[in-house]
Amino acid sequence: MNSDNRYTSSLRVKAAVILIMVMGVASQFSVTAQAQNTNGQQLLRQAALEALQHAYAMQPGRAEIEVATLDARLQVPVCQVPLQTSLNRHNANGGRVTVRVECHDDSPWSRYVAASVRVFKEILVTSRALARGSIVSPGDVALKEQDISTLNGHIIMDPDVAVGQSVRRAVRADTALSIDLLEAPVLVRRGDMVVLIAERGSIAIRGTGTALQAGEAGRQIPVRNNSSERVVQAVVTGAGEVKVIF
Repeated sequence: MNSDNRYTSSLRVKAAVILIMVMGVASQFSVTAQAQNTNGQQLLRQAALEALQHAYAMQPGRAEIEVATLDARLQVPVCQVPLQTSLNRHNANGGRVTVRVECHDDSPWSRYVAASVRVFKEILVTSRALARGSIVSPGDVALKEQDISTLNGHIIMDPDVAVGQSVRRAVRADTALSIDLLEAPVLVRRGDMVVLIAERGSIAIRGTGTALQAGEAGRQIPVRNNSSERVVQAVVTGAGEVKVIF
């Protein structure tokens, strides 16, 4: 091999060595940057989790929080100051929520982190099946811990709110009761014979009448006085009982 070939071969070896070194440095830089970004994502998710834990610790019930996994392509720069968080929407009953995480250092940025929250509370459920129009008794209901994040309507947690009310539709056992599912019971039905009470000062006169309309407690309905055949307006005051309005 002549000197020119040896020189050329030497240059090729040196070039190959330099290329390997450059690639090694680039690879090391890539791994380091990836590790830093992974750590940044972990800090982002942790900040969101702590924000939600604080928010739901301030209210009754037990919360289970699951922060969504972030897209691996999401870049999270290192923040030189503590991260700040805010909730875009805080549903007391849980569900899907979004946390805004912000960095306020010399190069500010913000990211959004999604999460799902399940809130468990002791709510009122039916202890047996109830037919439409049934009057709820104390034995018909019980308190039971349930996930309320998937329930609709104004749920009930106090048995006194439901007892004595009527169910609007047939319900199965273990059904969560809500305000929308209940209504005041009908105490007088159309055609019922009712006690007609007329009060004036300290004087009260009782008679009988026929209800011309159904009504619950407090409802004003027309009633025909069975003695005079006169139709008067009266307020339902109890089962089969109305008070004349003067």
